[in-house]
Amino acid sequence: MASEAKSTIGSFREVVQDLLVPELKALKVSMDSMRSEMNLSLGSLSKEMQLRDEMNAHALRSLSEKLDFAIDIRERLASLEARMPRQ
Repeated sequence: MASEAKSTIGSFREVVQDLLVPELKALKVSMDSMRSEMNLSLGSLSKEMQLRDEMNAHALRSLSEKLDFAIDIRERLASLEARMPRQ
């Protein structure tokens, strides 16, 4: 009886291993593939964000330069207006 139980348990173990091991391996391959895709997506997203940050920084520098120019012109205009005789 004990040998029958051992052989039944052994047979059950073989069936489970035959069914589950290939499925587990396929799952692992699928997860590895998904992980690789996610890493690629994150990498491209990171590059895109960096590019947008650089574009925003450039736009801010340009805006700052224009504002400085406008302030300079305003100061010059105020100086010229101060020199003009009042009518």
